[in-house]
Amino acid sequence: MLAQQATLSERDYALKYKKAVQLYADQMYFEAQNELTPLTNRKYNNSMVPYAHYYHALCSFKQNKFFETRIVLRQLFERFPDWNKIDEGYYLYANAALADNYIDEGMQYINRISGNVMKKDIENMLYYHFSKVTDRNQLKQLNQKFPNNVIIAQLLVDNIQKSKNVSKEDLEISDRLTNRFNLGENPTTTKKTPQRRENKGVVNIAVLLPFRLNDFEAAQSNRANQYIYDMYAGMKLAKNRLESEQINVNLLTFDIDRDASLISSLVEDSQFTQVDLLIGPLYPEANRIANNFAKSNDVVQVHPLSNNRQLIASDKNTFLAAPSFETQSAKALEYMKSQTIGKTVAIYYGNTRKDSTFAYAYRDEALKAGVEVIMIKKFTNAEDIDTRRRPSHIFISGSDVTFGSKVINALDKKKVTSPIIAASSAFDFESSSLNIFNRELSLIQLDYVNRDKDEVKNFRSLYFNEQNIAPSYYSYWGYDMLIFYARMLNAGKNQLRNSLNAIEYTQGYTLDGFDYTNGSNENQIVPIIKYQDGKFIEVMR
Repeated sequence: MLAQQATLSERDYALKYKKAVQLYADQMYFEAQNELTPLTNRKYNNSMVPYAHYYHALCSFKQNKFFETRIVLRQLFERFPDWNKIDEGYYLYANAALADNYIDEGMQYINRISGNVMKKDIENMLYYHFSKVTDRNQLKQLNQKFPNNVIIAQLLVDNIQKSKNVSKEDLEISDRLTNRFNLGENPTTTKKTPQRRENKGVVNIAVLLPFRLNDFEAAQSNRANQYIYDMYAGMKLAKNRLESEQINVNLLTFDIDRDASLISSLVEDSQFTQVDLLIGPLYPEANRIANNFAKSNDVVQVHPLSNNRQLIASDKNTFLAAPSFETQSAKALEYMKSQTIGKTVAIYYGNTRKDSTFAYAYRDEALKAGVEVIMIKKFTNAEDIDTRRRPSHIFISGSDVTFGSKVINALDKKKVTSPIIAASSAFDFESSSLNIFNRELSLIQLDYVNRDKDEVKNFRSLYFNEQNIAPSYYSYWGYDMLIFYARMLNAGKNQLRNSLNAIEYTQGYTLDGFDYTNGSNENQIVPIIKYQDGKFIEVMR
């Protein structure tokens, strides 16, 4: 007879729970579930147990095991009916039920959610599931069953309005629902935008990057703008991949540098209004002209490399493909707060404007998060390290690859051992001593490539066969970026915001994917890595 499993102390329980959550963050859902299963045993009743149930259910959901998701959540609701996060449990249950087409059950759990905090999330979830219903009779049945649901009403009205052959009865339904829910303006009074040719099945993408073709030499392999050619080579492979998904892409390339004269002539060409997506430009004057064109013609614009949040401040169709310094800081603080005790930080930064911008963004986000900033200083030597108060953690922002090592050596000299999080640009990964990384050091590395990932291995092989050279980070980035935005636009530009809000798009990409949920116009995925067991691994995103 098997001996009964020993009950874990609360400390050991917390350690196992933390390990499981990290596995979940690393997308190792099966492994996370194995750790979480014993933690949901009824013999445990500490404050972490309901969270163990919830993460167990999340793991099932991520593996498309929707029935298991609902079973575990029912256990959670039975044991912890007063859990302070129970609305999130109801939301997940509804999502799983709708995914399995148990519509009545899903709607029942939506009705259990109290307050309006999750209203937008609920609307996005309902749109995601019900937008798959294209049969009008089925939408009408849903509307009859749930007459107060605005999402179903909107989808039914859209279905009717887009059809060429509509009965009088359906038009009356459309008018009644439009008036009841105030779904939109009368089409005859709606402001008109410049006329665009509808080219079904084709996504026209203009790549506005500094190729500098006048200076191009085929034999030269160390061009200053080599990253542009790497990114474009990835885009061309993405175009081939998209064709296999029946998504046809016209990839139109323009050599747009600091001089704005070419972009000025482009936007005056009537044919250019057929473009669906602009990638770039990189420089301010050219971008000003491109952005004005995008706004006037309802064109989507993506900044492929910039993390300047001001570029998207007031533009619903302009996006940052990379997270801003503010978002990087917020995610890094979230991670450090989960790893350290105490709420104080010391910040050291390098010589460039980028270094100080990142440092002060981190300061601002720290203050918002209730973390006291006891020091923010430009670092020059060990005397800049303040030892009067030991911070809970330290943030380092630097662009010089020797900067991080200099700060760490100074900290060691002053015997300051606080955990560190830093911009990866402050370190030389090729020639630095591993002793630098074998410490409590986490790195924000947007250009992290997990070489053990199947998508990376497949792309690397494909790229090498095409280019006869290994891909750089920018090759992966160009590939993922084009695939993501082309898929989004092919699904319908009028649905773009709802599609972006619905879910995080992290599966099937060579890098970490894209997250524009909660109305964000910047990618919110921030890879944070640590050196463990002889290699760098991602510990949070």
